[in-house]
Amino acid sequence: MPPEPADLFLSAERAAALESWRSPDADVVTLHLDVDAAGAFASTLPKLAREAAADPKMGAVRADIERLAAFALERFPPAGRRGLCAASCLRRGLFEAFALPERVNSSLTLGDRPDVRVLGSLRERYRRFLLLQADSRRARFVEIHLGEGVELESGSFDAPRPADLAERAAGWIERRRAELLILGASGALAADLARALPPPMQDAVICEPLLTPDRPLAAVLERVRYNEREALKLRDQVLVRRFLDELREGGAVSGLEAVATALQQGCVKRVLVCADWAKMGRRCPGCGRLSLNHSACPWCFRRTEHVLDVVAELVGRAVEEGVEVDRISGCSDFEAIGRIGAQLAVPDASRRRGAAPRSLRSVFSLKTGRASPLRPRP
Repeated sequence: MPPEPADLFLSAERAAALESWRSPDADVVTLHLDVDAAGAFASTLPKLAREAAADPKMGAVRADIERLAAFALERFPPAGRRGLCAASCLRRGLFEAFALPERVNSSLTLGDRPDVRVLGSLRERYRRFLLLQADSRRARFVEIHLGEGVELESGSFDAPRPADLAERAAGWIERRRAELLILGASGALAADLARALPPPMQDAVICEPLLTPDRPLAAVLERVRYNEREALKLRDQVLVRRFLDELREGGAVSGLEAVATALQQGCVKRVLVCADWAKMGRRCPGCGRLSLNHSACPWCFRRTEHVLDVVAELVGRAVEEGVEVDRISGCSDFEAIGRIGAQLAVPDASRRRGAAPRSLRSVFSLKTGRASPLRPRP
């Protein structure tokens, strides 16, 4: 039976430890598991396990794979979550798991460190909150991040002093590296708490009078998730407007084929994609090029293979390349131009690129320079 973490909440300290953790050998297995809107992933996990069993490199870490699968099936509650990231290394005593508020490309990877690059794109979209819930007799401190929450402290008081509560809140913000403070208090108490905070923190206060101490943690989290979704909608609208301006000026491309080509050439700085959009496509087993319907790769002319969700493959590849990925929700203007787009940057010479079609023409050409009739055709 795999060990169960205390919870799926990812603190700043835990995140930093995971990102800096290293093994002297490539014996760390990381599971990324996509959860659909209904909270299901039944067919994904067995498929990943079968693919891992056929990979000779995965033979030495079979126990880690079984450990991760058992955790996902028996200990992970998918309801209300869109993804799971878990890492295991039995040889070094590592097992960590945390929940994700957005979809992720399902995969099992092997390396010398936990594959937590997904956190890079989530940091810009999801802030770390400290919630102070207080009334005339009670107070509670809760940390909230990535849609999850953990209670830090609670207690009852005869007459809680705003200055004391503000001092404790400032201490928790510093220790837990929170970015914003949510005041779950009403009336004069909320005003007194805000005034008692240090001046730098007064600009990072969100007042939520409905989140008093009598509200259960589940209701608190749902309220914060709703506010985050609304804030992300506004952010998405701004990103789409900027993207459309760059598209008109030639600094961006739209459509899956164009984005895949730009990504393979190493000249993408940000990818925008409609949330929950999936589409079947094809992938070249040689150079890895993704496409919608090319039966032969236009880069290296090999026969391509089917991919169940080419959008997820493309997004996963962008994350691996260190490209920012933003999932756009409810924007009809963006859906009208292909549901996916990329803002372009100067190509990075350090990234591996596939061969250009022009460089391969001589391989399948006649002495006269015309194309050979024996060349593979898409």
